[in-house]
Amino acid sequence: MPGLSYKVRTTLTVWRQGLWRYRLTAAGGLLAVWGAATSLSELPTVVNAAVGAVGLVTAVLEIRSNRRSSALLEFHPRKTDEYRDVVEQLSAPDRIVRTATDVGAVLSRQTDQLLTGTVNAQIASGDFDLHQELRRYSFDFLARRARKGAMHNDPVLGLASDLPVDPASEPVTFRRAMYFDFVCSNLLAQNDAYSATHQMPVLSGRRLFIDRQGKLRPFAHSRLANTVGVSTLAFTSDGKLVLVKQTNDNVGSPGLFAPSGSGALEPKDLNTNNNNPLTVRSVVLNGAERELQEECNIKPEEIISSCVVGHARWISRGAMPEFSAVTLLNLTSDELMTRGIRRSERTFVHRVQTVRLNDPKTWDADRPLDMLSTDDRTQSSWPLALALSCLAERITDQHWPMREGLLDALNGQRRP
Repeated sequence: MPGLSYKVRTTLTVWRQGLWRYRLTAAGGLLAVWGAATSLSELPTVVNAAVGAVGLVTAVLEIRSNRRSSALLEFHPRKTDEYRDVVEQLSAPDRIVRTATDVGAVLSRQTDQLLTGTVNAQIASGDFDLHQELRRYSFDFLARRARKGAMHNDPVLGLASDLPVDPASEPVTFRRAMYFDFVCSNLLAQNDAYSATHQMPVLSGRRLFIDRQGKLRPFAHSRLANTVGVSTLAFTSDGKLVLVKQTNDNVGSPGLFAPSGSGALEPKDLNTNNNNPLTVRSVVLNGAERELQEECNIKPEEIISSCVVGHARWISRGAMPEFSAVTLLNLTSDELMTRGIRRSERTFVHRVQTVRLNDPKTWDADRPLDMLSTDDRTQSSWPLALALSCLAERITDQHWPMREGLLDALNGQRRP
């Protein structure tokens, strides 16, 4: 039962994260054990009893104090926040992508640099360290979030600097973090924290990634992990788009359709097959193809080619960075649908299905969900809407290297 296994692992990891909060309890427990263990020694019984009593009282008092403070703390999600003030501050080339619950922005100039030039990358010397302001609320938020979905504290990569808008910029900096850092920063930023003893929020999630002028904070000045989200739209050789219906336990977009492969960059995506300089494009494609292979049970040799098509910030999720790609597959939709879901992915993937998009001549980057059938539009995640929007923009570019191959597939011309 992968789901139960993940929930157990998540619970144990969450409590390991909270050990510092119960340090006095641990010390008290040790004193109580020491008192009991030395009860038959030469020390007077009253001394042993006193040591044990002090340990028990210390543990009980800290547990009661922590439970009381947790009971007073509430996290209120800003589900109706449309971030109109942020949208107004974005420059003209950037494009807004909205779904029923989320909003984000395609960063057009950064995307152009990513597609037309070489954006080098580097790794930060130190790992991400959760800021003290967030650490105060991290355990309570993490524990409550863990009850809603399965997750594990795996290593991930975040962005510590923004993508450039001109070729002469410094390399983009990736920074290692853990998945729980993302939960306790970017996901926490979706909420405002309130205490029963205060009239105003004790933590404004908005202020973690939006400044007083309504502008998004640069990654270099952010206190958030800014884990890098990657996804790809995979097309079979008979022109169908592969979609993944996520389970209700999936923290990403529970119960919604996601791109063919979607998830977070991991340190292993930094690996390259040659001695060429590390680039943002290569890292993103490594991560997107890895997620595709894992979630859709696809073999590496069945991937013809992949191409990055867009870079955005998912404003509703603490303005985290997102990258979208497109992948052409060397197998038909029927061949793909005969495969089962990998056991390790069943906690997150409900089913894999293929759909045919509407006529490419009708694609509109400002209305990406119209590319899908009416039934699928209402169940689409924001990363799927983003990827479709970027695809609609790229298909109009006569120089896009994947354009002819994709149109051949969409027109039913099977690739060898």
